[in-house]
Amino acid sequence: MFTYNIVKLAAKQRWSVTVTRSRYGYSFDFRRRTLGGFPFCFTAELTENRPGTLVDEIFSFVNELDPVHVAEEWLEASDQFSLTRFCQAVVDMDEIRTQAFLLAIELAEAVESDNIFFHIPWYLWN
Repeated sequence: MFTYNIVKLAAKQRWSVTVTRSRYGYSFDFRRRTLGGFPFCFTAELTENRPGTLVDEIFSFVNELDPVHVAEEWLEASDQFSLTRFCQAVVDMDEIRTQAFLLAIELAEAVESDNIFFHIPWYLWN
């Protein structure tokens, strides 16, 4: 199963992954804890059984993630604003962005090398 191999690559990067099959492909929920110990999750879709679409979605997430903006949203939601917490939240989100980028690179290298793990199983051909 090629989703298993995506999960395996993500696990090497210390991401926990939940895969859900949808009508158009697969949905991958990537989870890990921030440096500060807070849970974080993002979702990326693999469509048309092409792993490159998953890589593109992760790169898109990385490009759109603004650590300062997310840190501000977190602190506004918690009603516990302090400069120390803000700085820690920015560092946490910057680390998440870096780790998501490294995950996308790892997956992109596997796709580029035409790794056998990414060949679609015969039972999904139709």
